Amino acid sequence: MRELGLLNDAYFEIGVTLAERHLLIELNTCQAPTMGEIAERLLLDKSTISRLVAKAVKKGYVTCFSDAHDKRKKFLSLSERGKSVLEAFEPIAFTQTREALLMLSQGQVETVYRGVSLYAEGLKRARLQDRQKADALPAKVESLPEITEQLLSHGYLLEVFDSKDETGLYEIFQEVVSSGSQFIIENASLEEFRKQFFTDHLYVCRSSSGDVVGGFYIKPNYSGRASHIANAAYMVRTSHRGKGLGALLVKASLHLAKGLGFEAMQFNMVLSENRIALRLYKKLGFTIVGTIPDAVRTLDGGHQEGYIMYRKLGESYE
Repeated sequence: MRELGLLNDAYFEIGVTLAERHLLIELNTCQAPTMGEIAERLLLDKSTISRLVAKAVKKGYVTCFSDAHDKRKKFLSLSERGKSVLEAFEPIAFTQTREALLMLSQGQVETVYRGVSLYAEGLKRARLQDRQKADALPAKVESLPEITEQLLSHGYLLEVFDSKDETGLYEIFQEVVSSGSQFIIENASLEEFRKQFFTDHLYVCRSSSGDVVGGFYIKPNYSGRASHIANAAYMVRTSHRGKGLGALLVKASLHLAKGLGFEAMQFNMVLSENRIALRLYKKLGFTIVGTIPDAVRTLDGGHQEGYIMYRKLGESYE
């Protein structure tokens, strides 16, 4: 790594960081990917890719534009300046590699290629194994005061819904419905929002500036002799996702539901393509107790499965 100069923040006189270099390469090989797709290709989390793209846009290497039908969906493309930078770097990288390989025999060169390939495969396997181990470990559900403290440390406050919160929470509802990735609801009208979310136990999460950035409801999943099982639904404003807020809201809801006298929590339709929510729910102790095949239409005209997930609300959450 030292011989390759990877400890330097930038590559030679071009002034391009290693991360920016890989970003430009990926944007040069695919047409208008989303930020999420680029994050998957580069194996980066949302916050890291957001910072990387923001710097690249500021330098003029990358352009960002919105979907014509959904302004919240952002696409990336390589700018003319970005293409020039990428082209300028190729001779440098090629010369560096060629000069090093010329010092080796043909057999040694083949060994280098084979070794690099095996090393990359080993890194990939280790990464996937670490992810599987991490997903298998249950997440700790802290006490409600601890969760409240964590929210406060991030500039958030969880409170009972007030009538003044309706506009802010409705905006988030519209975001979530239009995305098609979380709710099966298609109607994003105010009337539908009130029908779906206005329950006896509705909570909102506010930022330090007082803006509503998320919320959830808790209600009986069934009536009568099954009314001890709760149901909940969560929403987080797009600009505040990827910060752990959703996980804290789910954890808080478990305590609040228990305090309301519920003995269990059940989600009736978790979309199979909503992998982030699925991973979170499993880590928080929910299990899939039922699968509904072809339950929900996807935006491209296909179908996805729906999962019924269940968790008892016991004394211990660890």
